Amino acid sequence: MTKHQFARVVEEDQKRPDQQPDWLERLRRNFDAEVHLPADISREFLSAALLWAVDNEVDFGLFHEASEIIIAHFGGDEIYLPSRWSDKRWHIGLRAKEPFDPSD
Repeated sequence: MTKHQFARVVEEDQKRPDQQPDWLERLRRNFDAEVHLPADISREFLSAALLWAVDNEVDFGLFHEASEIIIAHFGGDEIYLPSRWSDKRWHIGLRAKEPFDPSD
């Protein structure tokens, strides 16, 4: 088992509470696309979305900010992540194979 240690300057993390530390921003920038969900999205929907992504082997990172939950991912994985459709609601997956209906 490999042990990883992160060494960083203390001042780097002493930002305003609404800002992410620089090392976290650098990690987030490794991905080339993001889905921004409202922070009040149901935990059931978020769990279903993350399980859908894991089942489809999507490489992603989960980030939380005050007003939103961000799923950072690589651009070719959009069909495996939640998206807001023309009905103004959040859905997971393709229209023909929608695995979760947030209205249930």
